[in-house]
Amino acid sequence: MEIHRGTDIVPLEVWGTPIFDECEELIYAMAAFQDITERWKAEEERIKFIEELASLNRSYERFVPSQFLSLLEKKSIIDINLGEHVEKEMTILFADIRNFTSLSEKMTPQENFNFINSYLSQMDEVVHQHHGFIDKYIGDAIMALFHNADDAVCGAIAMLKKLVDYNNGRMEAGYDAIRIGIGLNTGALMIGTVGGRNRMDGTVISDAVNVASRVEGLTKVYGTQLLITEHTYEELVDPNEYMMRIIDSTKVQGKSKEVTVYEVFDADSPETINLKNISIEDFEPGFVLYNSGAIADAKLLFEKVLKVNTNDYAAQVHLKNCERMLSLTMPKNLTILIVDDVSENIKVLSKFLVDKQFKVLMAKNGKDALEIVDLSAPHLILLDVMMPKMGGFEVCEQLKSNPKTENIPVIFMTALTGAEDKVKGFELGAIDYITKPFQKEEVLIRIQTHLNLNYLQQKAQWYIEKYEDSFDFKHDQ
Repeated sequence: MEIHRGTDIVPLEVWGTPIFDECEELIYAMAAFQDITERWKAEEERIKFIEELASLNRSYERFVPSQFLSLLEKKSIIDINLGEHVEKEMTILFADIRNFTSLSEKMTPQENFNFINSYLSQMDEVVHQHHGFIDKYIGDAIMALFHNADDAVCGAIAMLKKLVDYNNGRMEAGYDAIRIGIGLNTGALMIGTVGGRNRMDGTVISDAVNVASRVEGLTKVYGTQLLITEHTYEELVDPNEYMMRIIDSTKVQGKSKEVTVYEVFDADSPETINLKNISIEDFEPGFVLYNSGAIADAKLLFEKVLKVNTNDYAAQVHLKNCERMLSLTMPKNLTILIVDDVSENIKVLSKFLVDKQFKVLMAKNGKDALEIVDLSAPHLILLDVMMPKMGGFEVCEQLKSNPKTENIPVIFMTALTGAEDKVKGFELGAIDYITKPFQKEEVLIRIQTHLNLNYLQQKAQWYIEKYEDSFDFKHDQ
């Protein structure tokens, strides 16, 4: 009951007591009225507090997901203590926008935030629809966790399909379309809290996380949208439900064992899916042959793939690797360039080296030597130091300043024995000295040694370049 006094409302609590006579007839009743304004205000405050608390909890969930609390078996964020953790096997997803730095440079700070939040809100919804949750945002990158490998793969495919719709909207509004790469890995991980008394954060610690991030990095190397590791592949209920092909076997930093990586291309265009399915019968055997050392045979298969699907960037990468490996194979007929202004020296050395199955080129001065190298690069140069007009030091300096010839090994031949001359030659890029008058067998041993060393160095450099993309994971920030 309420009493209205102008604009004021007084809430009343009313209760009554009936009075009966001997015949149990109601004679009258007594009524009591109590002003419950204060109680009413208190109830309003209580309800308001509960609503604010619920709102606060919902806000906390945006910073500390409820799934994170559930994994730690906590009901509320106030129950979490520093250092609490739990071990789980989960699938980790990393997603990153391609060339974000160049995109962000064209936008104002406000436009950057609007763009990032617009994109992330689209992806966040998809992750949750597939029973995953966002562990953290790393600039424009997303790290999400899934209990189930199939949920993770389906979620990643859905993210890529959602991106198509998102890009359509961007292009209609006059903006450029964006591309993303997604990497998945499954494994044991530690979920818990780290930090100090004044600041702590929820985090995930595991080698599996590092592998997932590096696999995402490989999407840039192979021009793919979605890559998964063998660990995720093995956890799928039925891998045949997905459009998939093996793409690489790569080492991860700190690990000696290689990890096999698969491309999932369900989110590609129908035309691309069809071309990849047609060429997979050559692509995957090519991968197997390449990794077994049959480089020439693998090269032929990747060339067949590219005849069917000319835009298959992964096949282009593998073909390039095959060609590079074949170029590093020690040829049967090695070419030596002899540069000396003394005809007799050239005659003696060339005959000796030809007898040892080398192909020999000859030059009597520095200018001719540079012209020969430009036309047909030799595998090694024997270079006289003391020559008229253009000496050996100058020739070597020009060779080492040219990217086309800088890696050709140069051995100086000279009668100079002073330490300063030798130091100067090494500083210019020579790999060795032969002192005149030379011993033919010594020359042969030095040539063979440095050709082998040069071959091994090039091969080692190729392996470093091949694997450095796996070692150096960096998101565009």
